Amino acid sequence: MATPVLDLSRSFSRLGRGPATGIDRVERAYLEEVIRRGGWAIIRTPRGFLMFEPDRLSRLPDYLDRTDLDGADQASTIRAIASSRASSLSIRKIMWRMPNGLAYINVGHTNLNPQTMRAMMEMPDHSKIVMIHDTIPIDHPEFQTEASRAKFIERLTTVINFANHIIVPSDEVREHVEQRMVGTGHRVPVVVSPLGVDIGPPPVDPVKSEKPYFVVVGTIEPRKNHGFLLDIWERMHRKMEESRIPELRIIGSRGWRNEEVFQRLDHSPMMGRTVFELGPLPDKEMKRQLAGATALLFPSHVEGFGLPPFEAATFGIPSICAPLRTTEIHLGDMAVYADTDDMYQWFKAIRELASEDLAEQSRRHAALRAFRLPTWEKHFDRVFGLI
Repeated sequence: MATPVLDLSRSFSRLGRGPATGIDRVERAYLEEVIRRGGWAIIRTPRGFLMFEPDRLSRLPDYLDRTDLDGADQASTIRAIASSRASSLSIRKIMWRMPNGLAYINVGHTNLNPQTMRAMMEMPDHSKIVMIHDTIPIDHPEFQTEASRAKFIERLTTVINFANHIIVPSDEVREHVEQRMVGTGHRVPVVVSPLGVDIGPPPVDPVKSEKPYFVVVGTIEPRKNHGFLLDIWERMHRKMEESRIPELRIIGSRGWRNEEVFQRLDHSPMMGRTVFELGPLPDKEMKRQLAGATALLFPSHVEGFGLPPFEAATFGIPSICAPLRTTEIHLGDMAVYADTDDMYQWFKAIRELASEDLAEQSRRHAALRAFRLPTWEKHFDRVFGLI
C-alpha cells in the first residue's frame, strides 16, 4: 500500500477560531487513522509548508488540543515540532523527504490548488485522493456569498483536473460531482463512503433542566433554517401558556447572509425566556447539552451528509429532521421526519416529544443507542483500499 500523506492545512488555519466544525472533525478522524497507519502529513501556512514524518505526526494531536495557548502560540508550537519547514509557498522545497509511492489525501477543502497538485504529480507512483463534502455552493447559490461560491468552483475545478479519486459522503453528492464533470474532458472515479459517527461515550454529567429542551447545532446560516424554528416558537407563544413551552437552545456561531435571523435573536421577547442562543460551545459542553436534550432539531434545507442527527443518536437522543435523502437512508425510522413547508407537523412533533413519559423516552433512547450507525472503520476500509 502507498504511504498516506494527509493535508492538515485546514486544521492549522482553524487554530484559535473556536470549536470544531463538522469538516474539522472529519479531518481529525483522518489524522488519527493516518497516525495509526504510519503516515505523514503536510500543512500549508502563511509562511510556507510544514512536513511531519510519522514520529512527529504522532505528537500533533496533543498540540492541536491544547487550550492553554492562543491560536498564534499553538501555531508556533506546531511549527517547532515539524520534521521540515519551507519558508516559501513552494512545496517542492520539502518534497525530497517524502516517500516514493505516496497517496496525498485532502479532506479539508483547503490547499486545493494547481500548484500543490502539480507538485504531487512529480513524485513517483503518486496518487491524489480528495474528499468533496458537498456541492452546496454551486447548487444553492442563495445560501452562499459570491466570494465563497467562486472559491469553491475554483477548488472543485482543480480537483476534477488533478485528482485520481474523489471521495463523497453520499450518493446525492456523487451525482452532483459527476454532473460537474460533464464537458470537462475528465472522468475521475467518485467513491461513496459515508462518514463515520463517533463522538465518544455520552457524558456522565448531562445537562439537567426543569423543562424539556430542544437543541439545534450548527452555524447560524440560511440553509440551516433557524428562522423556521423561531417561527415555531412564536407560534407556541401564541397558542400555549409560557410555562408549558419547551426551551429551544441554539448552539453555533453566527454565520453569513442571515441578518433577519440575527435581528430576531437580538430583539425577540422570547430570548432568555424560552429561546436561548448559547453560541459556539466547546465539544465537552456541546455534548452535555446534547445528552440532556429531549431531541435535536434539524430543519436544514440541504446538507452534504449532516452529522448532528447521527451524533445525537449515539447518545440515544431522537431527532426531528427535514426529509433529507442521506438522513433517511442511514437513520431510517429512527428519526421523526417533517417537511419544513408544514409548520404544524413540526409543532405537533415537538409537543409530542416534549410530553412523552419516562417509559417511552427510555424505550426510544435504548432503540437509538442500539441502532447501527455508519462507522469510521468501514469508511477507512473503503478509502484506504484505493491506495
